[in-house]
Amino acid sequence: MKKKLLVLVLAAAFPLFGQANPIGDYAPSNLSMAGDKTPDLKQWRDANSCKGCHPRQWNGWQGSMHSIAFIDPVFQAEWAMGETETKGVTKNLCGGCHTAIGTVTQTVEFKSESGKFGGFTTQAVALQGVSCEVCHSVVDTNMEHTANGEHGNASLVLANDGVKRGPYDDAKPRGHKATYSDLHTKSEFCANCHNVFNPVHDNFALEHTYDEWKKSPYAEQEIQCQDCHMVPVEVAVRVADEMKPADKLENHGLGGPAARGGVKRALVHDHGFVGGNAVIAPLLGVTNGEAHAEEARKRLKTAASLDVKVAGTQANPVLEVTVHNRRAGHNLPTSLTFIRQIWLEVIIRDTAGKEILRSGSLTAENALPDGTVVFQDTAVDIHGKPEHKPWKVAKFSNQNTIPPKSHKTVLYPFQLPAGVSEYTVETKLHYRSFDQSVADLLLEDKVTVPSVEMAAATQTYQGLTLQK
Repeated sequence: MKKKLLVLVLAAAFPLFGQANPIGDYAPSNLSMAGDKTPDLKQWRDANSCKGCHPRQWNGWQGSMHSIAFIDPVFQAEWAMGETETKGVTKNLCGGCHTAIGTVTQTVEFKSESGKFGGFTTQAVALQGVSCEVCHSVVDTNMEHTANGEHGNASLVLANDGVKRGPYDDAKPRGHKATYSDLHTKSEFCANCHNVFNPVHDNFALEHTYDEWKKSPYAEQEIQCQDCHMVPVEVAVRVADEMKPADKLENHGLGGPAARGGVKRALVHDHGFVGGNAVIAPLLGVTNGEAHAEEARKRLKTAASLDVKVAGTQANPVLEVTVHNRRAGHNLPTSLTFIRQIWLEVIIRDTAGKEILRSGSLTAENALPDGTVVFQDTAVDIHGKPEHKPWKVAKFSNQNTIPPKSHKTVLYPFQLPAGVSEYTVETKLHYRSFDQSVADLLLEDKVTVPSVEMAAATQTYQGLTLQK
């Protein structure tokens, strides 16, 4: 009797005690299945079959980072390296988001002879990464049952009943069944894969894009991820500037049918989900890949701005550069903040073109020189040593990203040579998805990692006075 009472007390204190973990089948990811627990690839459609009725959505998705989430060579190489070093821990952990269908059907296989570090394979719709069928098969989130009670690590509940979930409560499609899902209209939907925790090191938040948004003014104004990442960049700019959800903007121009022959909707979302990656899709040469890369570059060029001034004294001038996060609803950078790079390049020249100061100009090897101001988090392992392999990262020893609608100021002291009073200051803000050393390590072929100029300012001063 006492033993039974003890079990009841513990079960009340810890709801998951004494019952099957609802998200244990695909651990350490937080994926689970609703209904039929023996999923088969045939229960989900090829994304190309959606094109006939949903050409706008398909064109947006095709070539997106979602569409290449499984075949992304940088991801594949790091995933393969992790598979070997963690003895299989990363297989489901990474696969849960990058190929949810492949993970629940257990059709993902590791081939040690494939690629630089080995490689993963799967089949059919599972190869299509974050496809139409993945997102529109989501029925719930497993947040309440995760180890830390947070969205993340693919905390998705998938159904294989053929019903498509989405944002319309009156949809009557001809080719499949459909039902309304409030979750699909919220940032919490995206949170399930855009928070990533390291289960080996106290669930440390390796990626925390959703949490960055949740603390932001955008969340306060009920502006969701979808309001910026499922609309054209011009509309996303208005969302950030007016601080209104997309459907509250006047003349947003996003109306139309959601499917061929469908009723006209006040707002139909695009499905490009474009962020800042302008590297991988063109590298793979996939259909619409370059269009997605161009959209990424456009978004990066609207996200931030620079304020530049010279302060101090005539004898000891100081260049003050302030970087503003104007239009990103999360930090700059976001995602893997210890891999992504945003940095300042500053050049001061006299009227004859002679350099007085230079910082942040890429070297001939496409590397950032010492002393460059980089907006980035510094990742370390359990011993406090610098570490870039996600499965080894235990914490951030330094955090230097820029929150939404916030800014950071950097000081550059300099000295004017004797006889020089007039000089020009050139300031640029750059972005790239990863350092050249990352590409050199992970990719078999030599790839020069491109960078995007996010903002720039050129000004001429006479002493401390701005001339033009």
